[in-house]
Amino acid sequence: MIVDTLNNIASYAGLSANFARAAAFLQTADLSALPLGVTEVHGQEVFVNLQLNSLIPHEPAWEAHAIYADIQLVLRGREKFGYAPQAELHPLKEGTDFRTCTAKSSFYFTLTEGQYAVFLPGEPHDPCHPAGDQEEECLKLVVKVKMN
Repeated sequence: MIVDTLNNIASYAGLSANFARAAAFLQTADLSALPLGVTEVHGQEVFVNLQLNSLIPHEPAWEAHAIYADIQLVLRGREKFGYAPQAELHPLKEGTDFRTCTAKSSFYFTLTEGQYAVFLPGEPHDPCHPAGDQEEECLKLVVKVKMN
């Protein structure tokens, strides 16, 4: 897991060719002009999903991915995320890159505008929590990066 600000995204371009493509996109694209929903950057290798979420307090819902890294970038508002360095990974949902997990140890952190978290394949995370006790709105860009 990586937590940083958008200013430093190029520092991680060496993770893979697709991560370099994602970093270049995030540095050059007019993110405020993106439509809600999915936009292809480099086919199914790198694509983005702009989400406007109403975050409500809820029980943990741990997830991980097999081949895609998530770059979860907060554009407006704030969002609390969980990370589980120790977890039991459940089987992939058929036909997807998504699996649920059971956390054995975890911690939470909050991102604000311009901050992102990178969750690499196999890293359990629990997104979409409000930072406080009340419902909050968050505009977030999830960048899916196929890691080979």
